[in-house]
Amino acid sequence: MPKKEDIEAIEKRLLNTLSYLKDQGLSSEEIINLVTKSLKVPAQEEVKVPISVFKNDYLSSLENIVKYLRENLLLSFRQIGALTNRNGIALAVTYRNAKKKMPAKFVVEEISPYSIPVSILKDRNISVLENIAAYLKDTFGLNYHSIAVLLNRDDRTIWTVYQRAKKKKK
Repeated sequence: MPKKEDIEAIEKRLLNTLSYLKDQGLSSEEIINLVTKSLKVPAQEEVKVPISVFKNDYLSSLENIVKYLRENLLLSFRQIGALTNRNGIALAVTYRNAKKKMPAKFVVEEISPYSIPVSILKDRNISVLENIAAYLKDTFGLNYHSIAVLLNRDDRTIWTVYQRAKKKKK
């Protein structure tokens, strides 16, 4: 929170700017439109994780995602927490563990038609792997074997987590 003196200085500067705009011939409506336009936040594209980051034997699904978002997209733990509905401190621990298991940064060379939107992880009633398997099965209609190959998991594991996800969603 800015100090009281800082707020007063900001208000004074803003009033001077508004006076300047009026002196330049802008109407109040034009000034309001200008301010409104400058305050609009551009719509951001949904954050997605390429499926190729799951092609390793070392990390869990959440570790893969956190490591990719942190190192490749340079997001803070707070930002990752907001995207995934998780605690930033817990994500920092997850990242530290992932970094110990796999120090190298992900190199995303393989272009795949499949990517995982991070927003699907907001549902905390379903595990990360269950969310991903359900998303791939329901959205792309992939069979269990294809999902297992993409996620570097056993076919039976994918079948199990998908069935669990279906039960939990009901």
